Amino acid sequence: MGLEKLLIVDGYNDEPGGLGVPPYIDVYPRYIAGALWSVDKSIRVDYVDVDRFRENKNWLYRASTYDAVVFIAGVVVPGRYIGARPAEPEELIMWAKIIEGPLKILAGPAAKWGLGVRGGSIAYPPWKFKREGFDVLVTGDVEEYFLDLALYGAEKADPGSVREDYSIVDKVAPLGARIVKHHPSYGRNLVAEIETYRGCARWVSGGCSFCVEPLRGRPIQRRPEAIAREVEALYRAGVLHFRLGRQADILVYGSPALDSEEWPPPNPRELEKLFTGVRSAAPGLRVLHIDNVNPGTIVRYPVASEKALKVIVKLHTPGDVAAMGLETADPKVARINNLNTHPEDVLEAVRIVNRVGAARGWNGMPHLLPGINFILGLPGERSETYRLNREFLETLLNERLLVRRVNVRRILVLPVARAYRMGAGLGGKREKLASSFVKWVRSVFDPKMLSMVAPRGTVLRGLWVEECVDSICYSRQPGSYPLIAAVKCRLPRGTFLDRVLVTGVHSGRSVEAVPVPLSRHSKRSVVEAVANLEGLTGERGWMCS
Repeated sequence: MGLEKLLIVDGYNDEPGGLGVPPYIDVYPRYIAGALWSVDKSIRVDYVDVDRFRENKNWLYRASTYDAVVFIAGVVVPGRYIGARPAEPEELIMWAKIIEGPLKILAGPAAKWGLGVRGGSIAYPPWKFKREGFDVLVTGDVEEYFLDLALYGAEKADPGSVREDYSIVDKVAPLGARIVKHHPSYGRNLVAEIETYRGCARWVSGGCSFCVEPLRGRPIQRRPEAIAREVEALYRAGVLHFRLGRQADILVYGSPALDSEEWPPPNPRELEKLFTGVRSAAPGLRVLHIDNVNPGTIVRYPVASEKALKVIVKLHTPGDVAAMGLETADPKVARINNLNTHPEDVLEAVRIVNRVGAARGWNGMPHLLPGINFILGLPGERSETYRLNREFLETLLNERLLVRRVNVRRILVLPVARAYRMGAGLGGKREKLASSFVKWVRSVFDPKMLSMVAPRGTVLRGLWVEECVDSICYSRQPGSYPLIAAVKCRLPRGTFLDRVLVTGVHSGRSVEAVPVPLSRHSKRSVVEAVANLEGLTGERGWMCS
């Protein structure tokens, strides 16, 4: 008997090139469903997110009634998540042991690279999952394996099969689009992650010591028309928010040298085809954002990069973020870890992005700002490293250069990465230095930067309440690294806030805000509100009734 029923348990993934933690849905569940339905439309594919799987014990018993159960999991770059908790190793092992009957499959980064829970630790290695109850670890590409599973059965399907091009993805991705209707964020703030190319151009030199993207080998790219067809299918399924985030550097999409040169030049014309195609496929979209941008590309090709950035600003939606991997401001550490850029390069890239994207858009946020990434615990770190890191951020403040967010994380040591063999990690004096730096960033740098990015009196539009704690509801606009607005009132999770007014900084990473009532959307009402910020309270009826 062939495969008739499959259950997808989305344990969420977070990796350098791909995000699948709500409100995001990544490519894995869509590719898996599409691969099965490309063989037989009658195959029943059910989807449940890991939060509901945990909360409702019936799912654990129901899982045993399927022919196969696939768990998608893998946090490679741990972060702080609002309203969702990725699957942890102990949970996956427990579930694999309890479920009896179906073929138990692990897919995503956990099966290929390992699974981390928090920075500063060593990731749980993939082989342990196989030893602890999983029948199959998909170490290759999910669409290849599940296509073979549906066609030939479990004995002949190769879990290590890797795509050579995007021909199968281009076929199955649109077919799997309708699985999004089962996502917990569907109908509200769901963001679909879209894959444009796979791999990193720096694979030719081995790439950064800690990163898995270069391990994927020679980069391969998708055609703009194929991406547009997938977006059209997602749009017809009800998705309104998209991020072209599943790549190492969006600026070099379409570059003929992407698979052969460490520093390929941008191709603004091909980038415009990509964005225009997405816009045509989803004419009523509300969000179109990007993720990774390599600052090394910008400083090596400033003219072409500026043209490419202008294409993005012309065709995206405001509130966008170009995440840049500085990782460390210490040139010595950068050399040891083969990092892609030095502090002065990143600083110049930040200036260029500000010049192109700092103007404020219709939703209240600047069009396009940089995001800066730091990794603590890299091989070669010293006391001087943390002084240089701080000086870099102080330079941003002194020059009044805007960055949307500074992401500081302790390294998650992956056994497959070179950094593991180089002795990465924190301990002793370095742990104290790291903690002190993080505290300074959150308590000093972040509030100062937030007051420039979203100053008091800014009106933000189109936010969704994602989590409420102690009478404070945390809301965000859909998109890349959206700003958190803390609203002091009780609102159901999933509430849509048409407009909020920023009243100050709530914490290092969020602003305080009050809702602007629908009946008071006039320019005059906002001016009156700004004039009375000191008196805005719930009792006056501005926050909640």
